[in-house]
Amino acid sequence: MNLKGRMKKLQTAIVKTGLVIKINTNQFYSDDQKRMITSYRICTPITYFSKRYQEWKTTDYEILKSCSMIDIVFCLLDIYKAVNAWQKD
Repeated sequence: MNLKGRMKKLQTAIVKTGLVIKINTNQFYSDDQKRMITSYRICTPITYFSKRYQEWKTTDYEILKSCSMIDIVFCLLDIYKAVNAWQKD
């Protein structure tokens, strides 16, 4: 199975436990490497109280940002293991 498929399967498994995980992608051109590079961001929505607006707001908390799909897959695997261990306790 390719890495993108593993990312999607891990994301689905984590979401089924109740933790919402989003994977954002962004592309940019590297002059050094003369090619397009894709960067990945793992985020989860959080709710916080804004002192400025005196109300509750929702924003994305960035867990990891990397251009390596392998790093993203291993981070998702760590999140999956942590969520499963937490649910068993």
